[in-house]
Amino acid sequence: MKKLIISTVLIIFIASAVYFLAGERKAPTFLTVQAARQEIRMVVNTNGIIEPIELGEIYAQIDGRVTRIPVQEGAEITVGQLLMELESEQIRAAITEANIALLAARRQERAILSGPPKEDIATIDAAIAEAALLLKEAEKDLKEEESLFARGAVTRVAVDAIRKQRDQFQLRLDNQTRQKQELLARYSAEEKQWEGDRVRELEDQARFLEQQRQLEIVTSPRSGRVYSLEVKPGAYVRRGQLLAKINQPGNVRLRAYVDEPDLGRIAKGQLVEVTWDGLPDRKWTGVVERPAEQVVAMDNRTIGYVICSIEGSPEELIPNLNVRIEITTMSKPDTIVVPRSAVFSPDGIRSVQIFDGITAVTKPVISGMVTTEEIEILEGVSVGDEVVLNPRNR
Repeated sequence: MKKLIISTVLIIFIASAVYFLAGERKAPTFLTVQAARQEIRMVVNTNGIIEPIELGEIYAQIDGRVTRIPVQEGAEITVGQLLMELESEQIRAAITEANIALLAARRQERAILSGPPKEDIATIDAAIAEAALLLKEAEKDLKEEESLFARGAVTRVAVDAIRKQRDQFQLRLDNQTRQKQELLARYSAEEKQWEGDRVRELEDQARFLEQQRQLEIVTSPRSGRVYSLEVKPGAYVRRGQLLAKINQPGNVRLRAYVDEPDLGRIAKGQLVEVTWDGLPDRKWTGVVERPAEQVVAMDNRTIGYVICSIEGSPEELIPNLNVRIEITTMSKPDTIVVPRSAVFSPDGIRSVQIFDGITAVTKPVISGMVTTEEIEILEGVSVGDEVVLNPRNR
């Protein structure tokens, strides 16, 4: 009986000690997170610039000096509205010379079409008649002298003198006749055609110069906002020189600067998110329109230009703004995701530790997508599992 009492007391003592020690021992603590179903995304973070889709660039069509600019940068402008005025001294001088030449040509054409003056015809006809009469008398005298010479009544010298006079009258008549023919030829059909063609050519030249002068008035080819004025009043501009840029507010796109190692992940249609320090609470979305076609050097980077659209025509995003960009290259909308810091690889086997309320149990997993912060778990973890962050047994 005494031994039974001693045994019972010993058992109670041992149980109390065990209970006491168990109460004193604290369960291990772990930093955990619940595995959940959510979207996982692989992204490319970079920067870029806002640029207009269609920037209306206006160039000088002629050489000239800027005399007036009635609009200012940032002003709204409509199609056909006056943008600036030029003045071309060369064109205006050429117009004056062309008009003088055209006036003279028209006078000459009128004279040709109306024929030779009657006074000129009468004068030359009188001269021809006189020369013909003198020639006839000289030929009569020569015939008589030759008859006398044949009878020995006059000398050879006298006959030669009469013949020389006759030849001079003949030459005079020939010259007068030729002058009349030349006068009439100046008013021929061919001459009239030539004069008419010359007048039409000068008219075309004057018309062209007048059209050139109209180019002194520079109007806006489109409605929008004056994005920039590249010249000032008084400046001399050359043909082809940029005068101004017209932009349609909100009609912008995004040029993303994507580093060369990330270019292979970029594809048309990928989602793009844009943020700007000027409006930190706002976010704009778009899609990749055109992946990079080549790489270029920019500062100390090698990048490709990725062209992206922006939804909603945001007028607050003006050209040349520097923005931050996030391009989603891959995503899954409903999958089990854990933080990347929860996964480790003991003995080369990718695993996690799951806390069961008392201790952490290591379980191998099969992973899927991996981002900089999260990992997709295909097998080995269920929704709601308490996954240990930064597990000790790495």
